[in-house]
Amino acid sequence: MRIATLVLVAVLGAVAWPAAAQRADRPQADDRYVLAPAGEGYLRLDRQNGRVAECSLRNDSWRCVPVPDAQLALEAEIARLAGEVASLRAENARLSGGTDNARPGTPPRSVPEAAPGTPPREEDGRPRFSPEEEAELDKALDFTEQAMRRFFGLMKTLRDEYEGMGK
Repeated sequence: MRIATLVLVAVLGAVAWPAAAQRADRPQADDRYVLAPAGEGYLRLDRQNGRVAECSLRNDSWRCVPVPDAQLALEAEIARLAGEVASLRAENARLSGGTDNARPGTPPRSVPEAAPGTPPREEDGRPRFSPEEEAELDKALDFTEQAMRRFFGLMKTLRDEYEGMGK
């Protein structure tokens, strides 16, 4: 429905442009809007500002509601997100000790200590486990592997049975 509306708006704009150029020397109040049938109502094109409204009969009276301009909404959202990205980058640089946006006279923050209960980390950032924790982890991974193998085995069996039914 929205695509049809946009196509109709483009057609109305193409038709209205030459007519508006011809009557530019004698503007009249009744030449401001162009109406075109659309479904159970009409689309109204404002020749002065190019805005489109969808007009329909509600409760025995005609009401025109502006059709949102998707391009303007997208551009506004892109601008908002670009500003947010810039502020997040500045905050990230400030928190990581970068001098890009740090306040003058403030010492760079140190990296916070790990929360209690979290395993110590290796130099490359990976967690360091005790031998008992490694054994527990291996046990859990073995169990998960066996469960996945059983699951995929069942799926293969079901697929083979299903394919066999079609013959």
